[in-house]
Amino acid sequence: MTPGEVSLTHPVCEDAQGMPAGWVQHFRHSPRAPYWEGLLGKTFWDVHHYCWALIHMQRAQRPGVPKQERDHTMRVAIRDYYYVIHAARRNGDDKMPLLPELFYRSGEAYVLLGEYPQAIAEFERSREAKADYWPPYVAQASLHHKLGMVAQARELLESGLKLMPDDPNLQEALRKIGRGGAAASDTRRPAAGGPRRSPAAAVAGAASTAAR
Repeated sequence: MTPGEVSLTHPVCEDAQGMPAGWVQHFRHSPRAPYWEGLLGKTFWDVHHYCWALIHMQRAQRPGVPKQERDHTMRVAIRDYYYVIHAARRNGDDKMPLLPELFYRSGEAYVLLGEYPQAIAEFERSREAKADYWPPYVAQASLHHKLGMVAQARELLESGLKLMPDDPNLQEALRKIGRGGAAASDTRRPAAGGPRRSPAAAVAGAASTAAR
């Protein structure tokens, strides 16, 4: 892992163990380690897996990477995201500040893998961890829109704007969807009184329809 790769990750990575600076948990800490431990708790000492995941995602998306290698590298990244998630749970910290981002990043990876129901599940976990965190709203709405589920995309962004009425990212995403077509064209929306499906199940159905 190079300093250049680390510079494109999260600020915590420059102070995490195992990075190019050579910080080690038990005897050579970064001078900023106490700050990060105060912010992230004991999970700071596992956060290098998050940094590894971000670098794996960089490498997977470079031009010319064969699909098999690309997909494998993304799955390694997802495992590293979840290493940190499980570490936070072991530490009894279900409010660890990075959790919403870890779930969101996992969802991004699943989108790139074409595994849309799993992506939706991760975006939902991200919003559950922090309801006023805008990235999973935009990412899930973009996926809905890609699959022709315009009404669901719009509803999701509008629900985010109720919590974050001035957020420019949500506002811009809603404007783009508004230009992309009317909700009436969305044939996958359940009729009133009809059976409702979870967002992940709806996306699975839409992806299956799109593939045919």
